[in-house]
Amino acid sequence: MDGEKVLESVELIRKSLPPTLEEFRAMGLAKDGIYKRLEFATGLVLVGLYELAEEQGIRALSYDDAVRGLAERSILPEHIAEKAIFLVRLREVLMYDYDLINDEIAFRDMGEYLEFIEEVLAFLSHGR
Repeated sequence: MDGEKVLESVELIRKSLPPTLEEFRAMGLAKDGIYKRLEFATGLVLVGLYELAEEQGIRALSYDDAVRGLAERSILPEHIAEKAIFLVRLREVLMYDYDLINDEIAFRDMGEYLEFIEEVLAFLSHGR
């Protein structure tokens, strides 16, 4: 997992977010780029959790399995596990159900998504 690429994506998203929902909706392909960077950063931290699960001997078929396995063994603190499970679901929507994304909700909650990514990354970098 490349933490620098995660942080780069998070910062690019923050710098690119306009101040209003109307401007966000009008961004066109640039808005899609924000969603793609969000998917990329989320994917990288989930790969990091999956690798940690493998190191701990947890057999996981999915990111969800890896996160739950780490939480069950108390390797992953509960508050981080909850955020990681949310990121698993978010990534699935970004990848497989893109048409379900609601720009208003995404714009409103983008800061929280980025904080979740940063918190999982901090755990992977310092907390284990």
